Amino acid sequence: MSIQSQAAIPFVHPIYVRGVLDCLNSRGIRPSEVLARAGLSWQDLGDGKPLLYFSVFRRFVVHAVQCSGEPALGLIAGAMLQPYHSPVGIAAVTSPNLGQGLEFLSRHATLIFRSMHFQLDNGPRWSTRRIRPLRPLFETHVFVMQSIVGAHCRMVEAIVGRPVDELTVGLPYPRPEGGDEPCLRYVRRVEFDQQCLTFQLPVDLLDCPSPSADAKAFDAAAQACQKMASELGHLEFIHRVRQALLGRLTANPDLNALAPDLGVSSRTLARRLADADLSFSDIKNDLRKTHAAWYLQHTELSIEDIASRLGYNDPTNFSRKFKDWYRVPPSKMRQSLRSSQH
Repeated sequence: MSIQSQAAIPFVHPIYVRGVLDCLNSRGIRPSEVLARAGLSWQDLGDGKPLLYFSVFRRFVVHAVQCSGEPALGLIAGAMLQPYHSPVGIAAVTSPNLGQGLEFLSRHATLIFRSMHFQLDNGPRWSTRRIRPLRPLFETHVFVMQSIVGAHCRMVEAIVGRPVDELTVGLPYPRPEGGDEPCLRYVRRVEFDQQCLTFQLPVDLLDCPSPSADAKAFDAAAQACQKMASELGHLEFIHRVRQALLGRLTANPDLNALAPDLGVSSRTLARRLADADLSFSDIKNDLRKTHAAWYLQHTELSIEDIASRLGYNDPTNFSRKFKDWYRVPPSKMRQSLRSSQH
């Protein structure tokens, strides 16, 4: 698979991955080993870091489950997540009552799981929260669904201050063979083969007051969520620019040529990049630098062909720029990369 065809979909916030690592650590598994096998480092999970791409998340989940030997790791990790791990959780717990806490969660849960749709419907008798993935989750499907179940149960319990036995969970997969469903460790009623993940509560329960209600703490957490949303908006726009530019890198488009592909004016494109402390040339330069090294290591393309694919009409200009990036000519870089594989 080429670097262009690898999935690069912003999917999950580092806060969530740190929670899974905490769960692994509590089970005597070294988180650093799982991170290394997934191609991650602790630096990738710091505050202010961008969402993890889905391709990275898939590798992480596979290695985490393998290292733990626990098929229900997602459920356990979700149940271990504490509300204070994120401003989303803090705002939910400090809401006046359960109904307002769940409403806040439904509006802001995409700050944690970006590629999920959260919907809250309150009818005459039941309050139903529906959660649907916006794209296939492949082998991570059950892990993600169970993780959200664990986190939801933990959150609702934290908001009302007691286990909520009235909760019914609908799971979007068949009943396991033998009937051993891990989610029954946390909820009394589970329904299978549902169209999406659902959480159903009696609507009267929404008026249940939160013992942790705190207007000042809620306002502070809500403001932090707004800041997170703004930062993620910048990151997602930059991702769109990178993907659009990557598809046309050979043609070497300038900012004016690429702006229509993004549905914005060239002035808006320049302004939004400036808001993120970037320029169009910064992004183009980074794409060229990254892909130049990848082509040298993983293909037999000549230096001239690589230069052409990266939008250089003159291979000499490409070689000169490459030496600025890596302090060595492309030919020596290729020799070094190939020798390190043996």
